Amino acid sequence: MLNKIHRIDVLKGLKKLEDHSVDIIIADPPYNIGKDFGVTIRKNLKEYLIWSEKWIQESTRVLKPSGTMYIYGFSEILAHLSVRIPLQKRWLIWHYTNKNIPSLNFWQRSHESIICCWKDSPHFNRDDVREPYTASFLNNAAGKVRKGTVGRYSKNGKETIYNAHEQGALPRDVLKVSALAGGAGASERWFLCRDCDKVYDSKELKNHLEHDVLKHPTQKPMELTKRLILSSKPSDKGVVLIPFAGSGSECVVAQKLGIDFIAFELNKEYVKLGRGILNK
Repeated sequence: MLNKIHRIDVLKGLKKLEDHSVDIIIADPPYNIGKDFGVTIRKNLKEYLIWSEKWIQESTRVLKPSGTMYIYGFSEILAHLSVRIPLQKRWLIWHYTNKNIPSLNFWQRSHESIICCWKDSPHFNRDDVREPYTASFLNNAAGKVRKGTVGRYSKNGKETIYNAHEQGALPRDVLKVSALAGGAGASERWFLCRDCDKVYDSKELKNHLEHDVLKHPTQKPMELTKRLILSSKPSDKGVVLIPFAGSGSECVVAQKLGIDFIAFELNKEYVKLGRGILNK
């Protein structure tokens, strides 16, 4: 099943996998907000949570004790779901740095949430996902004396020096990555031309303006996927499970990083879209 997008329902696909067989799970399920994915019927909250619990239970079964599972969603939905997940958890934020989802009468949405779940002792490769230091730290703290206090920084209040790590700051739980909105990230978008029955990258879109084309409405940026995989990748090759493949972008990132993947997708056109770009 490795390194393929399988056209199959997520629950049926998961049942084909052995216990403790994957290192990373990146789950980007339908958010149940009415987006048209070709096969999704919107459920009420109770039905959605019951369905979510089923695929999460199976995902937990196939996750290795050292593995990590990431689940995307809006915070108001994930808040209901998080309490039902029988794993250790941290709440991550994906802050879109280039757009808001407009609301004239309420707070503008500028982020999505990611539940980070694990069983025992997950792999965490902090040096692979370090971030640039803020200008404030570099100007005001780096290289200066830091006075320790009991239980913080150093033992017995010993003074230390703020040192800037050559690879950057430790990764924070707010991931600032531009969304694929408007023209942003055009180089990593692709589309299926239904008239030509072929997959093309965004540079070819101008040649298909009069054609019936399919794009995935909620494709995640590759940089975001890259950070998640690099942070949790084992020292050996490892396997990443993508239960909802969508456009196939997570599969492309896994392929580029040299990690095996298993992907499921029910929509036959998205399967064609993902397979098309993987084969280019």
